[in-house]
Amino acid sequence: MKAKTQVKSSLSTEYHVQSRVQNSPESTALKPTKAESPQGSANENISVVVERILNKDSSMLKKGTVQPVGTNKFSAWQMTCDEGGLSYEQSSPNPLSYLTTGITSNLLTQLQRGIEILNLDIDSLKVEVKVFFRFHAPMSTQWAGFTDKVIANILIESKEPAEKISELKELALRSWVAGAALAHKTDIEPELVINGHHWDNKGSMNGSVPDDVSVDNNLTLTAKGSMLEPETIEVGKDVGIGPTSLFKKDIRFAVVATAESAHDSQSPCLQKIKVRAIQKNYTPWVLYADDSYGYDGLDKAPSSLDYLTAGTAFCLASQLDLNFNFFRIINKSFSKHQIEDYRVEQQINYRMENFMTPEMAGYADKVITKIVLKGHVSEENSNKFFNQSLQMCFAGEAFKDEIEIVSTIYLNGEIQ
Repeated sequence: MKAKTQVKSSLSTEYHVQSRVQNSPESTALKPTKAESPQGSANENISVVVERILNKDSSMLKKGTVQPVGTNKFSAWQMTCDEGGLSYEQSSPNPLSYLTTGITSNLLTQLQRGIEILNLDIDSLKVEVKVFFRFHAPMSTQWAGFTDKVIANILIESKEPAEKISELKELALRSWVAGAALAHKTDIEPELVINGHHWDNKGSMNGSVPDDVSVDNNLTLTAKGSMLEPETIEVGKDVGIGPTSLFKKDIRFAVVATAESAHDSQSPCLQKIKVRAIQKNYTPWVLYADDSYGYDGLDKAPSSLDYLTAGTAFCLASQLDLNFNFFRIINKSFSKHQIEDYRVEQQINYRMENFMTPEMAGYADKVITKIVLKGHVSEENSNKFFNQSLQMCFAGEAFKDEIEIVSTIYLNGEIQ
């Protein structure tokens, strides 16, 4: 049974949190391109387009469509994205929950591949991740978003010797594409595109997300869950971000996620992820990721790198949302101008060398980002808006700079 078709009316569209869609991301300013694959490497070039959903109760509601470029093997997935607030609960996961889901799921994938490569006998496997974020100098021209640190713990139950488990950890961390994207500086190509034909038959539309549950082919893709209780990571207290906190020097918060196998015999790398932004009115979510490449049949959920890419674009779109509401306060001259609409189009190129061998290694090669604006705005002020939004984007900063990653492996409950 496939998910119900979106219900459209003349006034509003009701969206699922996630749904499989027929059309690939419909970019206008960005031309999705499949990168060359050297022999022995496996490339994933993932494209995403994020647009606003206009909703009076949530000024930061968005939808994105994501899919690998140049292949018909992987489905296009549409996701919605929302923030929580002081007075309302999320209707959909927020950008950094999607980003953290991608980080966590992708590490589990590399562990699963490593187990296959090294022919290990593992009884159970789980990944627990906490990502630390920081807003610096809000409500000023120095307003910036940072990803400060990632804790990525691996929990294994097995009779394999510790030396073999250490070998698995080394292989998994080396081939962890999402980890490479964070730990190393990545080439980023941002571009601002103003008006033009890019808005022909495009534009934000009224809509809502009435239900947290999304179902596709009898799999519940999304649902609100219970509070996370990781074994090796302290969740911490919820952070409230409101009018008074916006004038602090720094606002620090975190997102926590856990990932484990969904134990699906048809899709061995189908994973169940639990994720929550540790903020007031932010919901724990249960999501699924499917990295079962090379197996017959339909992909059952977005891939780990779909989540990572979508989360990055959603994060940038959220900074556009904030600037849409606050930039005229920061930049007085901007109050005379009017931005009518905006969207984010992005492609991130990932690569794995020596795929499915003991020398496997992962890389993030390039981030191509287009911010498309519509409105009566001067080029000077448009560029200020553009640069301020890039500066505030946690995910963009995570790719741009070198982020500290700390990973501990627990074998049968003992730190190795």
